[in-house]
Amino acid sequence: MKPSTRFIVAACLVALFIAGCASQGPYLRLDPSLQKDVRVFEGTQYIPLIPLCDAYGLRWDWDPFMNTAAIERKGKIVLRAGSDVILVNGVEKRLDRPVLVTGSVVYVPLSLVRNGLNAIVETAPRYASQGQTYAPAQVAAPSGKYTIETIVLDAGHGGKDPGAISRRFRIKEKDQALYVARQLKKALEARGIRVIMTRSDDTFISLPGRVDIANRSDADLFVSIHLNSSRSRSLTGFECYYLSEATDDNSRALEAFENASLKLEEGTAVGENSKGLGTTLWDMKLTENRHESMELASHICRAVDRSFLTRNRGTKTARFYVLKGTRMPSVLVEVGYLSNRLEELKLKDQKYLDKAVDALVRGIEAYKSEYERTEGFTL
Repeated sequence: MKPSTRFIVAACLVALFIAGCASQGPYLRLDPSLQKDVRVFEGTQYIPLIPLCDAYGLRWDWDPFMNTAAIERKGKIVLRAGSDVILVNGVEKRLDRPVLVTGSVVYVPLSLVRNGLNAIVETAPRYASQGQTYAPAQVAAPSGKYTIETIVLDAGHGGKDPGAISRRFRIKEKDQALYVARQLKKALEARGIRVIMTRSDDTFISLPGRVDIANRSDADLFVSIHLNSSRSRSLTGFECYYLSEATDDNSRALEAFENASLKLEEGTAVGENSKGLGTTLWDMKLTENRHESMELASHICRAVDRSFLTRNRGTKTARFYVLKGTRMPSVLVEVGYLSNRLEELKLKDQKYLDKAVDALVRGIEAYKSEYERTEGFTL
């Protein structure tokens, strides 16, 4: 090989090496204040999650329902106990060892510091254990995706599944839910939001079918609309649910009722919503969306409360099939109780339902404004 050729090849290799290093970017070094907290498990160094978050100014939230943690600053990392898979700003990555929980303490491998935190921490610690100063770590550039453009509206029940039926006027949940969904669609579209309906008429759509419509739509939000019923005729008011374990008898009873339509579906299997997506990654995706779902539920309930429309029973949690299956922030609203005689009269009146639609619009708009202003609640 000629000297000039060797020079060109060497120069290309150096250029490729530099480019490769540049694409990785500098990574964080362990803050010296954390040295005392390092533990060794099976030959691997670990650090407790909470002191790590404190050292780097990170917000953290532990989800006992999914055994996952979300840590945030200029972005978000979701990790799960027992797994080496993490989501860094929604992108799947792997650690060299799994996250551990020992004696109620969550430990993460040190590889998270050098290959993960750099994406959400603005700068590296200015002082390291050897007295060196390190360059700032790369900051994840804003993705420009923090906008609410498409919403899936899911009118509960339909067709052969009437849902709840009131005693006096025989009002069917499926009819009033469809009316609310149609009116809400018009109001949201008038505000420039694209709306997809899981059903637009009196058609039976299976729960897996509704989930599939939502997930194929690449929507930003999912709102399922229902009317409530209870054995206790004294119960009244508006409720908004997001995904978690059912926490009281009323939630568990409602969960069983709303999920009961699975029995009407022939040839469908519970759990198809997660087909093609690993269980660990699926649960982490759910965790990533749960904070946004809770925020959406809270904004909707506050709007209902300010409307003086009915009693606001607040946000609640349950394991509704449509909430567990959808891959975007999702809520299920119960506009009122058909089982209560006074509220039955209200829910029969389209003018009252129109006022409920107005409250839903204000709640969704408030969530949209806050979500976009804070770039996904990360500020």
